[in-house]
Amino acid sequence: MKKSRNDIGIDWTNDRRIAGRHARIHLMVGELLAEIEPDRYKELLENLRAEYQPVGAETRLVEILADAMCRIRGCFYLETKILNDNIKACTAAGEAPEMAVGRAYIRDFEGAQMLEKIARYESSVSTLFSRCLRTLTDHLASRRRRDAIAADALAKRKPCTSVVQ
Repeated sequence: MKKSRNDIGIDWTNDRRIAGRHARIHLMVGELLAEIEPDRYKELLENLRAEYQPVGAETRLVEILADAMCRIRGCFYLETKILNDNIKACTAAGEAPEMAVGRAYIRDFEGAQMLEKIARYESSVSTLFSRCLRTLTDHLASRRRRDAIAADALAKRKPCTSVVQ
C-alpha cells in the first residue's frame, strides 16, 4: 500500500515545494494584517493565554492558535481586497453591479487565480488550527485529570498528628 504524504510526516510547514506554493499568499496576508490590525495578534494571544493558562509545551500550541486565527481572518481581508480591486477594474458605465462582480470572478479565474490560491491556503491554515486546538484541549484535559487524581490522593491521606518542633 502506498503511503500518503501525511503518513510520512510531510506537511506544508516542512516541505519546500508546498511552502513555496503558499509563500506569496502568506506574505500578502501578513502585510495586510500589519496594516489593518497591527496590535490584534498581541491582544488575541493574551486572551488565549488567559483562557487556556498554558504550561510548558501548551504555550507553543496557544501561540500557533493565535497565529492561525489571525491568518484565517487575514484571508478574508485579502479576498475582499482582491474582489474590490477586480470589481473596480471591471465596472462599466451604466451597468448593474452584479455584472461587475461576475466579471471580477472571471478576471481572477482567467488571470492569477488568487482567490483559489487563498482558499487553498486558508484550508491548510484551518486544518493546522483544528489539529492544534484538538491537541491543546487534550493536553488540558489530561492536566486536569492529573490534578484531580493528585488532589484526591491528598484528600484521602490521614493528617499527621505528631508535631515536631
